Amino acid sequence: MLFFLATVIYVSNRGGAFSYALFYAALGYPVLAFLYLLYNRMSFRIYQELPVRELKKNMEEPYQLTVENAGIFPTAVFTMYSYQGCATFGEDMTGQAMSLLPKEKREFDTTLSCRYAGSYVAGIRKITFRDCFGLLSLSLRIPIPLQLQVLPMVNREKSEKARELLTLTMGASGGRMKEKENTLGVDMAQYRPGDPVKRIHWKNYARSGELFVRLPEEKDLQLISVALLAEKIRESKSNPGESATEDLARRDRFLDTAVSVAAYFAEQKRPVQFFYYNAGVEKVLVENYEGLHRLSLEISKELVLRGEASEVESRVLEAAEHWQCPLLVLREADEEEKTPEETEAESVETEKTKDTKETKEEETSGQVLEQVG
Repeated sequence: MLFFLATVIYVSNRGGAFSYALFYAALGYPVLAFLYLLYNRMSFRIYQELPVRELKKNMEEPYQLTVENAGIFPTAVFTMYSYQGCATFGEDMTGQAMSLLPKEKREFDTTLSCRYAGSYVAGIRKITFRDCFGLLSLSLRIPIPLQLQVLPMVNREKSEKARELLTLTMGASGGRMKEKENTLGVDMAQYRPGDPVKRIHWKNYARSGELFVRLPEEKDLQLISVALLAEKIRESKSNPGESATEDLARRDRFLDTAVSVAAYFAEQKRPVQFFYYNAGVEKVLVENYEGLHRLSLEISKELVLRGEASEVESRVLEAAEHWQCPLLVLREADEEEKTPEETEAESVETEKTKDTKETKEEETSGQVLEQVG
């Protein structure tokens, strides 16, 4: 702007071909610079790759970023910006000014570590191009962001909620389910190939000559219901288009609480059903560790509040109370910030998981070397 004003004053006072050349150059530069930046924006390519879409918290996963200039002209200086707060790169390439030659491609091999459980976008958020004088800038938002699903972690310190839920089953009625015990009962069924030999009723075989197997006894288990009442994830005020970090942290604690309760009952072999709201009321039954994993997958991806909070809460509670069995209500709004002890325990658990992963990789590598040898 100052250069343009200077050329106007210079033309007004001096005139001549040179002054007019400077004037028209100052007048046409913004237009040409804008068209050049627009061309850069159209010819720029960016690719983000992760080997998995279901990640664990605080675990470093291989991440590859590829940027390419598909045009016939060099790019203007550009800078990459990432989603703040939810994930970190092992080697941060954001905030650096760089440019690409015609048809040049550049790859960045690093790692990505996610801080919070849940479903959100991470990685590169936008690319900003600037002209050589820094007068104009033009941004390119990533059309297909990196959508991640980060699984929650079981926190042993939160098992108190599960014990509280267990006390509700004492003396309650209704909502019973059948579970097979290891003790064999008096009921029998025709033997089929694949049935355990130890279940064959040999005395009956000696009398009749036909093979029958004894069936395990069944016992009644109290079915328990848990209602998960989530809160809305707000948009960040400082970074429009991103989720608020404090809301992601609260959702992270809420998901950890839910899977910790489920893990406790999976260990006790007690059936528990979780109710939550997505597009409608959803239900997940947890009877074992397979059910626990399914719950982790579904609530980390689908636990999204759509609609009025009061209406959603009433629908979830209505669905849970319909079963007429002991009910515990977990509210995301009740989640408090993590204590230093919980943070330290989570770090220890993450290190154990990381060590286990490295040990498995070393064992696999050793087996491959032995086969090659």
